[in-house]
Amino acid sequence: MKILKRNMMHSNNEIFTRFIKFGTISTEKERTKITEIIQDWIYVPVEMSNISKIYLEVINSFITDDKISSILKSQPHLKNEFIKELFQLLERIETNIVSEHSFKKEEKLLEQFDKLPIGQFDDELNLIKDSSILGKSQINNYKSALNFVINEKKNTKVKEFYKLHGNIAKQWDSLIKKQYNTAIGQQLLKANTAPAEHQLKKNFDSLKIEDFKTEWANWNTYKDFLKKKYKKRDFDINKYQREFESIIEKEVQLDPEVLKSVKSTLTNQWKDKLSFEKLQQKIRIIDDARIECLKELYIKIDSLKELLIVLTPFIYETTDLGRLWNMSTGNWQRVDFNLLEEYAQKLKENKDLQEIAKLLGKFRKAEAQLEEEEFEEIEVISRLKINNFGKSELIGITESDDLNNLLPVELALFSDIETESIFYKRFAEKRLQTFRYVTEERDYNQKSVNKKRAKEIEKDKGPFIIAVDTSGSMNGTPEFLAKIMAFAITKIAVREKRKAFLISFSTNVETFELTNIKDSLVKLIDFLQMSFHGGTDASEAVLEAINQMKTADYEKSDLLIITDGIFGNLDDDALDSIESLKKNGNKFNSLVIGNSYNKKALGFCDNVWQYDPRHDELKDLIVTIKTINA
Repeated sequence: MKILKRNMMHSNNEIFTRFIKFGTISTEKERTKITEIIQDWIYVPVEMSNISKIYLEVINSFITDDKISSILKSQPHLKNEFIKELFQLLERIETNIVSEHSFKKEEKLLEQFDKLPIGQFDDELNLIKDSSILGKSQINNYKSALNFVINEKKNTKVKEFYKLHGNIAKQWDSLIKKQYNTAIGQQLLKANTAPAEHQLKKNFDSLKIEDFKTEWANWNTYKDFLKKKYKKRDFDINKYQREFESIIEKEVQLDPEVLKSVKSTLTNQWKDKLSFEKLQQKIRIIDDARIECLKELYIKIDSLKELLIVLTPFIYETTDLGRLWNMSTGNWQRVDFNLLEEYAQKLKENKDLQEIAKLLGKFRKAEAQLEEEEFEEIEVISRLKINNFGKSELIGITESDDLNNLLPVELALFSDIETESIFYKRFAEKRLQTFRYVTEERDYNQKSVNKKRAKEIEKDKGPFIIAVDTSGSMNGTPEFLAKIMAFAITKIAVREKRKAFLISFSTNVETFELTNIKDSLVKLIDFLQMSFHGGTDASEAVLEAINQMKTADYEKSDLLIITDGIFGNLDDDALDSIESLKKNGNKFNSLVIGNSYNKKALGFCDNVWQYDPRHDELKDLIVTIKTINA
């Protein structure tokens, strides 16, 4: 089991390694760790993974899906199938994302926009106008930012004209104040000449910059008045004229840093918008793929549940549920499995049919061979043992240092102070006279002995070949028994993982390879649905069985012929082949359903069991088969 799990882990890790292209995991250790978590079908914690969040959500949503969890509770062996489905989903998502080219045009527009030199406004506006992801507000904001920079260029000269106009007005104000503070100024005021200049000055102050530029350029009344009224040293009109012309001729450049900043802002917004749209598209692709995958899985799970119910007679602990998982879709959905359920119910209701099928299915078990085996046997040996320290029987006097069994004479030596030293000397030398006792005890010893004996061993059960007579004479009870026997024996073959080959014969011969559950059940259902008709030509069926026995798969197979007894004689070549195969260990048995049969034709059979539905009971047939087995 550990080796199997390790192999499964290795296989899934290879798939997961390909999936890592979606994420950011770089080390084999990280990949293996997450693969182990998924292999255990456990929610993958965010803190334990460097996988992109959207892919991690796919994995965890798959692992925690209620319907998948429900089927895994009853069929835990399917976990590896769901792991495969998960990795296939991840690979399908990758394929869909890679094949999606909807943003190629947008990426090209962005690239062209980014490469345009600063200041090519028309080209820039044409590119962003063709964008499919930039909104109107972003485009209008960019236009507004460009207009602001362009207007700043115009405002540069306007500010200088404002300054020039202000300087002129300021100097004119100064001259007016100066001249009217003198005696002459006061006289001019009395002569009413000052208000005319005041009005002219007021009109000059209120000039708009555009009017100022136009009138100044045309040598308007202001310049003429100032030139006539004031001397050059007081008001140098030529200096101001030069300043005006300098402003007019000055080339004002757009600020490249500002333009770059404006363009960079839109470029970053565009990139962010494109990344967001790509992410949204990726999420949509992932969701669509996940939903479609789960939809297919739910259909498959429901089909599998139905399949598990109808295949109950053929499903055991050894059944490969991975095959059942793959069988739950495709052509299997069009097969009428209810027929299997019907025959399973009939077999269940008839204990005698079950017993016959069991006996026929394991008939080779009656053949046993002896094998010498060596075994170890333990022999127990019993003998008497003398215990000199026991006190069961007094047998005499001896010399020892046993103070418990001293003779009175030795005690006398010890009691007299003059002879006490003699007692000690005898004690040290173990020469004190003491009574001697003994006890007989039984001692048991074990001895291991290797021996040999003959052991009865069962031969391999081997594959089946079933030849069923499907001629018209089999209609009725014989047809039913033949079909249900074929059904029951196929069930045994599936359970015991034995190969089974079905031959139906009447006028023609049809063969069905019943090797595994995936292939055998559809063909078995075809046989169960078949109507028996036509004449009987058994020779072709036997020849087909002989040919199969000569192949590697059916070399040690037994043939069971189910017929109504109307059986033709075989030619000598066929009989010779049968005798040769018998020497090889093949068995030829026949179940006759009827009141008579051609004994000569079936003479090649090792066993012929006859059952007459009109008179016999199935229990009689069971006894007959058991008697032969015994």
